[in-house]
Amino acid sequence: MRTAGARRPRVAVVGAGFAGLAAAIDLARGGARVTLLERAPEVGGKAGEWRADGFRFDLGPSVFTLPDVVDAIFRDAGRERPFELRPLSPICRYVYPSGRVWDVHHELEPTLLGLAPDEQRTYRRALEAARRLYRDAAPTFVRGPAPGLLRLAAYGLRHGWRAAPGRRLPDLLASLGVRGDLLPFFLRFATYFGGDPYRAPAVLHNIAWVELGLGVTLPVGGVHGVVRALRSLAEELGVEVRTGAAVEDLAVRAGRVQEVVLAAGTVPIDAVVAAVDRRWALRLVGRPAPPRRHPSLSGTVALLGVRGETPRLAPHNVLFPPDYAAEFDDLRAGRHPADPTLYLHASVKGDPDDAPPGHENWFVMANAPALPMGDERGAPGAGPAPAAEARARTDAEAARRVRAALAARGFDPADRTVVERDLGPADLAAFGDRGAIYGPAPLGLASTLRPGPRLPGLVNLWLAGGTVHPGGGIPLALLSGRNAAAALLRASAS
Repeated sequence: MRTAGARRPRVAVVGAGFAGLAAAIDLARGGARVTLLERAPEVGGKAGEWRADGFRFDLGPSVFTLPDVVDAIFRDAGRERPFELRPLSPICRYVYPSGRVWDVHHELEPTLLGLAPDEQRTYRRALEAARRLYRDAAPTFVRGPAPGLLRLAAYGLRHGWRAAPGRRLPDLLASLGVRGDLLPFFLRFATYFGGDPYRAPAVLHNIAWVELGLGVTLPVGGVHGVVRALRSLAEELGVEVRTGAAVEDLAVRAGRVQEVVLAAGTVPIDAVVAAVDRRWALRLVGRPAPPRRHPSLSGTVALLGVRGETPRLAPHNVLFPPDYAAEFDDLRAGRHPADPTLYLHASVKGDPDDAPPGHENWFVMANAPALPMGDERGAPGAGPAPAAEARARTDAEAARRVRAALAARGFDPADRTVVERDLGPADLAAFGDRGAIYGPAPLGLASTLRPGPRLPGLVNLWLAGGTVHPGGGIPLALLSGRNAAAALLRASAS
């Protein structure tokens, strides 16, 4: 993109999740005049917040991995990070149907104390395999721009054989001797990328190293507090933030986006960063979406403010069902699991202000199938969702199953519940196609790759977010926004 003289380019960033916020900050720091457009009443995307009767809940992610990514955004803007990222240990408490309770730490030795000698050897072996996979892949697939054919070929020649191409995750874990209680533990990391762990490619074992080897941090004040800090930084740098601004169209003429069309008017621009689901970006520029691949997982969430304290709960807990494989049989068939794995986060155990004294705030999440094919709710320009009543009944049944699973595992909230709210795939569809949290599911080595930030034939549009390189999750979304901003600024200077 060329601009006349020293004129500052006018850039619209569509979508104010983590990717859009990061792109807006870097663009403003680079001299662009930035308008950040978000159709919701508040910025943050999936990282929203709910407050009720003294309880505070993050609506999406609750912890940070790769904290250097968010640190770099503030440092590059000449600011100190305005919130504390507290290292989390134990990272998570795992509760098994047998009654076994295992606290997993960032530090190796206290983690091993919860394992039998043969399990300790297996854990070390599996962790080292994850470390190698991540070390090999990160420079190409995490820390750099979308790789072209040459970089992919270089990775393949140097490291590809260690990524176990053609093998599925269960096969890799079996070759490492992973069985018993360690099997669902290591399989579950594939769900962090939205994958079915029984069909996911072996390379996704690298995710285990990100959490177990590199560690996890807890943002004091919650993940939405980080969203607020990023918005404040953007506004300090001159970004105009407009919420409640639904983009209806990106008007394209002669290979360029000429203006951004809102219900209330238009925004003239020199360039656009579309930090929304890639399928939605295609819809906005009038292009047909590619054939749908199998969607990644969605989720059912129960937000429960409960009376009393629960000493058996850690801040982060995973409650496994008796039959982990059956959960994914259900999901593969498009059904909410009859007996799902539960992730239970009680942020009050690290942040006492998140609930009234003597109470706890439980964020409980179960895996769920994405909305059926043809259900476009949430997408720009989509009409009413089909079979809304049937979908509401299905979601209500899924919420009931979450509570039943809590009760079956000894954490019945029924008589203690003070406030409650349920969210499901239809709610998540406001942020991604059919409510799939991570876009298309990773069903093979090639499908773990996300598309790059460009659309052929459009010279002034860049894409960002969890459905483009490098993928979903907070740090990767931030990196995608930064990658888009850097590419746009290079083009504007050429």
